[in-house]
Amino acid sequence: MNIETTCPVPTGVCADESFRLSIYEAGHALTARALGIKLIYVRMRPRPPVLASDKTISGNTIGALLETLENRVIELFGGQIAEEHVCGTNSCCSGDVARIDELCNLISGLSGIGDKDTVWFDLEDKALEIFSDQRYRDAVLPLAEFLNQQVLEGYSEIDGELIDAELDKHVPALPKKKGLGGFLFGGK
Repeated sequence: MNIETTCPVPTGVCADESFRLSIYEAGHALTARALGIKLIYVRMRPRPPVLASDKTISGNTIGALLETLENRVIELFGGQIAEEHVCGTNSCCSGDVARIDELCNLISGLSGIGDKDTVWFDLEDKALEIFSDQRYRDAVLPLAEFLNQQVLEGYSEIDGELIDAELDKHVPALPKKKGLGGFLFGGK
């Protein structure tokens, strides 16, 4: 199969792989912000880039584990959504699809739903809902420019507090909550 006929080739600023990675990581960071998850750092290089956020399981229940897994899936979708929004394609880090698939299998099995596709589409809808807020869509590019500038200045790992300060310019910080409650399962 010819990839060029199935996926648009990125153009403009998106043709630069480093900048496209910045867009992708900006999507992860914005999603973590919307979920109220604390950012620890973003490591841009070496590839693959990594967003480290506080994924501590709050509690000793299956619901707390499910909530953590759900948040991770939504966060993973955020990178793809941001890249699609700015670049018109989400070709950058397609490895997240395998991670999302694996996590949706775990969630469906642990929750008893048994249908990973239902989990997948419901959590993708939650991620899309975050980016339905114009402030989040508008923040993708400036946050990507900030991350890319950090890389150009020689930083391969950008501290979460610096990213939070940049995020504060574009989207409000959510009050820190203990347990957001599971999206699909109500934090059982």
